Amino acid sequence: MDTKTRIGIQIRELRKAKGLTQDELAALIERSTEAISNLERGISLVGIDTLERLSVKLGVPIRDFFEHAGQPRLSPRRAELLARLSATASGLSDKQLALAVNQVMAIRDNG
Repeated sequence: MDTKTRIGIQIRELRKAKGLTQDELAALIERSTEAISNLERGISLVGIDTLERLSVKLGVPIRDFFEHAGQPRLSPRRAELLARLSATASGLSDKQLALAVNQVMAIRDNG
């Protein structure tokens, strides 16, 4: 999977985790809905200025958009699931996150 697709998946999952539509996110970062759609589908590569705006409005560090970027054999489905997991985890309290980590580890250990 290429970088555009990975970043697009991250943008989509972070947007959804914040409960935003593409229209709402586009308005927040002063871009068109079509631009957001193209980014999320991996058609366009995000520019640094747009990435900075997304980072601020979605409340995540820029590095979160590049999560899993060094994994060339990552399937689109796995990338989407990891992005969803990360976006969901970012909205949890410390106590909830600790519980979630324990549950994920239990699932991993029980195969």
